[in-house]
Amino acid sequence: MSTDTPQRKRRVLYLVRSFPQISQTYIKTEIEHVARDNEVMILSRKAANKSPTKSHPFTIIDTLEDAIGHAKAFKPDVIHAHYVNQMDFVDALSEAIGVPYTVRAHSFDAMAARAPGLQQIVKQKLFPNTPKLDHEATVRKGIKLARKDNCLGVLTFPFTREILLGAGAPGSKLIDCWPVVNIEIFENRDQNGDGVMNTGAVIPKKKMEDFLKLATLMDHKIPFNLYAVSYDIEKLRAKSKAMGDRVSFHRQLDPEDMPAEYKKHSWLVYTGDIDNPTVGWPMAVAEAQAAGVGVAMPRLRPDVAEFVGHGAGVLYDDVSELPDILAKAPPEDMRERGFQQAKKSDIRGHLHLLTDLWPKIAA
Repeated sequence: MSTDTPQRKRRVLYLVRSFPQISQTYIKTEIEHVARDNEVMILSRKAANKSPTKSHPFTIIDTLEDAIGHAKAFKPDVIHAHYVNQMDFVDALSEAIGVPYTVRAHSFDAMAARAPGLQQIVKQKLFPNTPKLDHEATVRKGIKLARKDNCLGVLTFPFTREILLGAGAPGSKLIDCWPVVNIEIFENRDQNGDGVMNTGAVIPKKKMEDFLKLATLMDHKIPFNLYAVSYDIEKLRAKSKAMGDRVSFHRQLDPEDMPAEYKKHSWLVYTGDIDNPTVGWPMAVAEAQAAGVGVAMPRLRPDVAEFVGHGAGVLYDDVSELPDILAKAPPEDMRERGFQQAKKSDIRGHLHLLTDLWPKIAA
């Protein structure tokens, strides 16, 4: 009879802001992959206003005391949170229960820390004309907490590293990581349809009016589809009608339903406001590339070229540059480079950057 003692699973306490938000698929994807080898509990500080059909079980908490009570009952080995602007809360929870934590930063929160104290070159090259965001102070205060021993590390996009360093983050605690995307469900080399698509939240920084304008510049036989999260969608729909109603509006679908939608299209045009260049590294770009869809994205900042990939997509300054390009299917060499570029965002390849930070569990 074997005397080996089976190793128990690591217990990971997730602390998130609003779960399960349909526009935050990266959190859902990360949890699903972490839960394959770990025991997971999710605490959400508020309810989501747009949720997918399926999600992991979770508990809404109102106060730090609520979080401490649930955490003590769960007895986690590590706490993991998303967004730098949540670090003051997660640090307090960590201190209260004596458990270390990690954080995954994103674009909007990291970029909020870009103002005073940044290296001049970063301000000039990345964000020359962008207004200061309201939660800058929260982010700058939070990232300094990474200096403490109870913070094991902060995962950040490569292009936001300098921003967080300028805000006071310790370089030894920052881990460069590409977006969290479930590339596995999007990988498909079959032939694509001829439509043009866009997706995401209808908010000013996405400048989806450019997508409406582009539709009016192209052959009306080419379908234009927008998969949007509500927010200002009715205003956008009214503008579309005034411009000839060329764009079909679709509600944003569950992540598991999106691969089939990508295959109906030959191009994704992911719009953004060049005068307010705070769109980060959107998952949709990697999802589209994995599905064999050509990608066009505005030249918001120098790092966007790194994300889209050399020869793996198209960068533009104005959508008026795109009609001749989008009238044809993406070249095969661009499509092939897109397949390869998408792999950089594949969670299967970089999940270890997170889990390697966590405490090892003894038998």
